[in-house]
Amino acid sequence: MQDVNRAPTVRPISIFLVARYLPLALLTPLSALCVEAVAQPQNESIEIQVNNTRPGVLVKQNKHYNPFSESNSAHHSDEQLLEAEISEEGASETIEVMEPLVLSQSNDSASESEDDQEEEDSWRVYLDLYAFLPPITKSTSTIEGNTTKVDLPLSDVIKSIDEALTLKAQFEYGRVGVLAAINYATLSASTSKSSFLETQNPLKNKLGITSPLRTRTIRIQGDLDVDVDANQTIFDLAMRYRAGAIQKPRMKKGSTSFLGLVGARFIDANLSTDFNIKTKTDVTVEGVKVSKSNSRELERSSNASWGNTWVQPMVGMFGTYAISEDWQAFAYLDAGGFGLSGSQDLSGTAQAGIAYALGNSAQVSLSYKYFGIAYFEGGSENNGYSSYQSGVNLGLRWLFD
Repeated sequence: MQDVNRAPTVRPISIFLVARYLPLALLTPLSALCVEAVAQPQNESIEIQVNNTRPGVLVKQNKHYNPFSESNSAHHSDEQLLEAEISEEGASETIEVMEPLVLSQSNDSASESEDDQEEEDSWRVYLDLYAFLPPITKSTSTIEGNTTKVDLPLSDVIKSIDEALTLKAQFEYGRVGVLAAINYATLSASTSKSSFLETQNPLKNKLGITSPLRTRTIRIQGDLDVDVDANQTIFDLAMRYRAGAIQKPRMKKGSTSFLGLVGARFIDANLSTDFNIKTKTDVTVEGVKVSKSNSRELERSSNASWGNTWVQPMVGMFGTYAISEDWQAFAYLDAGGFGLSGSQDLSGTAQAGIAYALGNSAQVSLSYKYFGIAYFEGGSENNGYSSYQSGVNLGLRWLFD
């Protein structure tokens, strides 16, 4: 039986064991220090963003998380210097990482505004072709005091047209632009008659017969051929200013655009009527034969013509509303003349319709249009004419930008 009170035996530590395990004991605190140094910048970088605390203060606060005892204070001073350096580097790296995100957002908004400004401050060209198809054209012409009223259906107008051109071009830079439009047409018609009412006879004043209160009928033995030639050129030139969105075939739903126009309308009109009496030249007025001298005078005076060129001040507007991306509603109004160039001098257009986009650069439109013009010189003869048309208008527009 062994003695319980026997003193323990102390074995001496060999030099070999000390040399073997001492490096491991030194590596243990160093490895823990490295782990703390790596983790410390991440924690401090978060605290720097939230609290904006100085790195030196954070180092002192992190001492509470140090797993080593106070006996290792000599190592802590070095560790604090190392942690301060690492925390400063981590904070700078954090700021450098966050700054590009803020700058990229501002650059995106700035680039969008720059793109919008660049699109606004650029050239745009609009080209419009259109066909005006009024079912009835009502016109009145007065030459040397003789007035003729004619209502022509569309079929007769189309047959009578020799040449026609309807074109509108608009140039815009920014919000300011120029509008130029031309409406040119030449007509020729012929007819044969054997009698005229005196109030409609363009040569009644050449007969030398006093007009009674009641209507007289002038009858010609034979045929009277009447040839009428007319041409009219209307040219509009105006400055335009846009408010609202840029007019395009495709626009954002709900967007609007408005154009104001101020300019001039140039008009050139010519009328010519030629009468040719075939076979006999005997003329009777209600059975009373006109003298031979008056008949010869009638034959020599079988041509009448009138022409004039004048300028009208003009104002107008054009509005567009995008029903959807492809569909648009529009309205156009203009007025010119205002009685400044003659006893009667006025012209105007009223138009409303819808348009549909054909791709990004083309647009087709359907509208109802009214156009009227009236001009008379004044004085004793009161030469001039008037014309009124209303009907369907087909249009095609191209945008070049």
